[in-house]
Amino acid sequence: MVLLSTWNTLFEGKYGNKELNILYQDDVFVSFLKIRDQSNVLVQVYKVFLAKGDIEVFVSTLPYPAVVYQKHIDIGENNTYKYLLFQTDVEYIDINALSYHIDKKILELNKRVGSIISIISSYDIKLTSLKLAGDNDTNFFFSDPIISKVLTNLKFSFDFSGTVPMNKLILGKKNNVLATTDLEKLNSVCVFGSSLNDRVFSMKIVCENFLLSSKTVIIFDPTKMFLSLGYPQQNNDILNDFNLNMDPFGFPVKNINYLDIKIPLFAIPKNAFLNIFKFASISAEIIALGYTSNVLDIKALIINIRNLEITDKITQFEKQRVISKLIILDKKYSLVFGETDLSVLFEQRYKHIGSVKILNVDDKHPFYIYYINYILDRFSNSLKDDILVVLPESKQILNNIFVGSNIVSILKNNSVISSLISSKAESDFKGDRLYDVKINMIDSNDGVIYYPNKDPLRILFRPTFTSSIINYKKPKENAFN
Repeated sequence: MVLLSTWNTLFEGKYGNKELNILYQDDVFVSFLKIRDQSNVLVQVYKVFLAKGDIEVFVSTLPYPAVVYQKHIDIGENNTYKYLLFQTDVEYIDINALSYHIDKKILELNKRVGSIISIISSYDIKLTSLKLAGDNDTNFFFSDPIISKVLTNLKFSFDFSGTVPMNKLILGKKNNVLATTDLEKLNSVCVFGSSLNDRVFSMKIVCENFLLSSKTVIIFDPTKMFLSLGYPQQNNDILNDFNLNMDPFGFPVKNINYLDIKIPLFAIPKNAFLNIFKFASISAEIIALGYTSNVLDIKALIINIRNLEITDKITQFEKQRVISKLIILDKKYSLVFGETDLSVLFEQRYKHIGSVKILNVDDKHPFYIYYINYILDRFSNSLKDDILVVLPESKQILNNIFVGSNIVSILKNNSVISSLISSKAESDFKGDRLYDVKINMIDSNDGVIYYPNKDPLRILFRPTFTSSIINYKKPKENAFN
């Protein structure tokens, strides 16, 4: 892991009204900008090369972000200096994780350089790592004061504060006029219609508004599409089309494999366990007798069944038949059951911006709905801070005959939990209506919002500040009334 205390300092001071540091070692440079508190920084990592030849044409073919810096000081080709800077995206990082983050980004940049070296022979150019460049080329790079600005790549006005007031969260535009809301109106939202990609896009906008309001967002994600909340929007120009006056950025994201969280066997309702594994008749009766309210795992269930008294109905043969099946299940699911401290999921480590906890659930796993129910049930009575619970494509979850009604009750009745759910069609959900606000996506970022007791509002949703792959319709193309 990099030890930043041993790196050289290129710049340390004020950038606008923010604290900026630029450190370097060999050909790698790191800029980090303190925005609002001392515990988090905006970070960008660069790898610098001396460039010879028509580097501008070459860079236009790259799928990566890069900066070409050129300065001419006198007559003659040898008096023109060119440098190529490969860069990472700007990311908002906990300062305690800075070394780990930089390590990871250096590896990413090295991979990019490796792929570029393999094709560079097709161009009449030469790239030399700054650490291998001659003294004259190196000295010119370090002596030019503009280099500090090149290595910062942010506007002086960049800030999380003030750009989107917390009482005026931007959703999009209608007839080229901003459509805004407040967080209370997004307390329970359901997204329908269009494609999965479009539904996830609008859900990410709701998530971003909670995150900008310093809330924790917990996502039980079977789609694998919400990890992009940690990465900046790639299309900077589209933000300007919606007059958002903000640069792209990613939020702090903790990605969790939900099977790393163990649950007790009793978290699965007895009848659900019998149904999943097709226990019936005498076998079901034996399981029911051993399936106590504190049974921790399948091994404990086997012990309980072994201790059952033999009767005319519950014979040794029937017990052994059930135990044999349970032994097979235990081998397959032994890593599932147990106990885990869930507090790590809900701690808010950042003072001025929200964070995301993503549990990568597998909707094909037989226990995934019961994982969700157990986790929600465990923390629902101990929460102190407001959170947003996100259940994408949650038809199976909320309609589950064993725990669906309990999950609905938790989301509806806990005052500190806001909910965001989705499905293809509104008719996918049965029973009590969980949501107050409905978003019906039509195509791309075109959709309709239904607030209680108000006329439907059709808008073009704003771009996400984080990464999204979607063909945005711009406000000037808005043809609806």
